[in-house]
Amino acid sequence: MNGFPKKIRWSRFLDRRCGRGIIVPIDHGLTIGPVEGLDSIAQVARWIGHPGITGIIAHKGMVERLASHGLLRGAGVMIHLNGMTSLAPNPNTKERLTSVEAALRLGADAVSLQLNFDGTNDAHNLSQLGEVVDEAQRCGVPVLTMLYDKVPSEGDQQRLTRLRHLMRACVELGTDALKLEAPTQFAHMSQLLAGVVEHTAVFVAGGAVRSEDEVLQLAQEVVARGATGLCVGRNIFQRESASAVLTQLQRVVLGGGEAPPSEPPRSSARAGANGSGANGKQPHAAGGAAK
Repeated sequence: MNGFPKKIRWSRFLDRRCGRGIIVPIDHGLTIGPVEGLDSIAQVARWIGHPGITGIIAHKGMVERLASHGLLRGAGVMIHLNGMTSLAPNPNTKERLTSVEAALRLGADAVSLQLNFDGTNDAHNLSQLGEVVDEAQRCGVPVLTMLYDKVPSEGDQQRLTRLRHLMRACVELGTDALKLEAPTQFAHMSQLLAGVVEHTAVFVAGGAVRSEDEVLQLAQEVVARGATGLCVGRNIFQRESASAVLTQLQRVVLGGGEAPPSEPPRSSARAGANGSGANGKQPHAAGGAAK
């Protein structure tokens, strides 16, 4: 990552010892409305201070409210720049809702945007990313792109090929980090990440609520394949004991790569609504259903 302002800001999302991170996105409410686990400040407060969390992603209004309650201390803060409600005619086409400058005024360490490629909005998505990267470069702010391919594919190989093309497009436009949906088979993780994790920070999404065993297996795979970490929301804040799951993930992602054998998995979820990168590598700076 070029430029010390970016490096300083990005380092706040990573554990100093291992160079990996656990980022918790809580931007779901704009897209899908009230969400179990994020319905109130009190619900968020029960887990957001856990030491295993290295970063939080939220829209600007939630950042203000959480900060006013003293709940954003000790973790990197990333403000999400775009979005669209699920009520819209084209919910996959996310519009810019704020600026990098506004995010900085609110104390952000980085910014993010979500790009859902549905086969009709490629130009819109690529133009938006290019503009955000240019704006962020001027301010010395890292950019994370949440990348989702919504075009139906005929088999896993075609899906991987398409996703790797979209990943490369984002890298070409200068994103510093990527958040990706996990492949349907963990065996494909290496192919998905090959040639990318050497120069770009990659966080793997938790996706829809999984069993705790599956979440820990995903975490182990992420560490083994050299990704930068996890970007997991519902698999944390929709659990009966979010702190217990975070402790497990902290040990796997930040503390050695294996789940502790002495703590058996708990129930999958509560009922309701759904500096350096990994291994010391710097994210590149060239200039489930997803939400």
